[in-house]
Amino acid sequence: MPWEELEHTADAAFRVWAEDLEELFVDAARALFELIADLENVEPKERVEIEVEADDLVELFHDWLEELLFRHEVNEMLFSDFEVKIEKKDGGYRLEGVAMGEPIDPEKHTIHTEVKAITYHMMNVERKEDGTWEATYVVDL
Repeated sequence: MPWEELEHTADAAFRVWAEDLEELFVDAARALFELIADLENVEPKERVEIEVEADDLVELFHDWLEELLFRHEVNEMLFSDFEVKIEKKDGGYRLEGVAMGEPIDPEKHTIHTEVKAITYHMMNVERKEDGTWEATYVVDL
C-alpha cells in the first residue's frame, strides 16, 4: 500500500508516495476511495473522463481529488481504478484522467464514511532527493 493514514483530530489525513508523479495522483485517488468504501467489490465497469488544469502541482492535486469527489457525489459512483496523464502546459499543468468504477449499490458495496471536501490544509506535493514523489493531504469528514 503506497500510502498511510496520518493522525488528525477531526478529519482524515494521508501521506502518499510513488516512483513518478502520475502514479502519485493515482495512489492518492485510491486512498481517498478506500477511505470512502471497501473497494474490494467495486468493479471498473464505467469510465469517467476527467480533465483538470492548474498553475502548480498542489492546485492540480487538489483539483483532481476534488473533481473525483464531485463525480462520486453527483453520479453516485464508487471508483476503484484510475489512469492519469500529466503534462506541463503554458506555465502550468494539465491532467487528463480516467476514473473507473460503478454506481453505488448498497447491497453490494460497504460504505465507510462520507467525505465532504478535499482541503488545502497540510497539502503538499514534492519530489524527493531520490527522485520519488510524496504528497500529503487532508479531507474534511
